[in-house]
Amino acid sequence: MRRRLTRPKWWRRDERGDVPGWVMITVMTIVMASAIFVIFQERVTSFLRGTLDKYM
Repeated sequence: MRRRLTRPKWWRRDERGDVPGWVMITVMTIVMASAIFVIFQERVTSFLRGTLDKYM
């Protein structure tokens, strides 16, 4: 009896990957980061200015 060298049918996946999933994660991350920046813009900019002034 000869052994099967290929993967079973349920194991096969599309070679392109899960592109829509990664696009959705990227867009959601950008939206969340933008929302946080808009809400806490003053605190974020003062923190970054203070840190940059301290080390540069």
